[in-house]
Amino acid sequence: MLQVPDSAGRLNWAEVFGNRHPVELEIGSGKGTFLLRSAQAWRDRNFIGIEWAKAYAEFAADRLRRHNCLNARMVHAEALWWLRCHVPDNSLDVLHVYFPDPWPKSRHHKRRLIQPFFMEHAYRMLRPGGQIKIVTDHAGYFQHIEEVFRAQTLLALAPFISPLVGAQPLEEAGTEASLLVGSNFERKYIRENRPFYSIAAQKAM
Repeated sequence: MLQVPDSAGRLNWAEVFGNRHPVELEIGSGKGTFLLRSAQAWRDRNFIGIEWAKAYAEFAADRLRRHNCLNARMVHAEALWWLRCHVPDNSLDVLHVYFPDPWPKSRHHKRRLIQPFFMEHAYRMLRPGGQIKIVTDHAGYFQHIEEVFRAQTLLALAPFISPLVGAQPLEEAGTEASLLVGSNFERKYIRENRPFYSIAAQKAM
């Protein structure tokens, strides 16, 4: 688990990982399935996962440790606070947000992660050419996300390309060829025959 004191301020990824490889960050990593898969497939990239549920964050961190994934770190924190405090400007290649809580009740919509101010944070953190990628199974939330994306001018809509494209299939992956991102939620929702909605946006070069 990556422990960062509040006083540390914005991090230096080269100091965190011991190299200057590209950095990707996932918000809401859960038990770390996507993070583990990515770290194993892309050894020349670094990965940060943020999870609010402590038990899940600890579980994910232990998975990374057991699989000797030295290019991935797990963080237990409230995502927006941690991003504001510790992620440097122009430092992320990709920001991954897969199956975020849709907060379906109208009175809870303000709790949704994807809001106009979040796009400002994404713009600040992404390097030129960097992307934010989002997948949800909730049609109402996706409509909201599309509205947020189209109302802002900081990031341009881009084709959504699965993060699994180009990765070597893992022996234990089984039906990986049919997966979009390979997270636990995706596998669960496939069994429930839910549709998926994806979107991506890119910071100008």
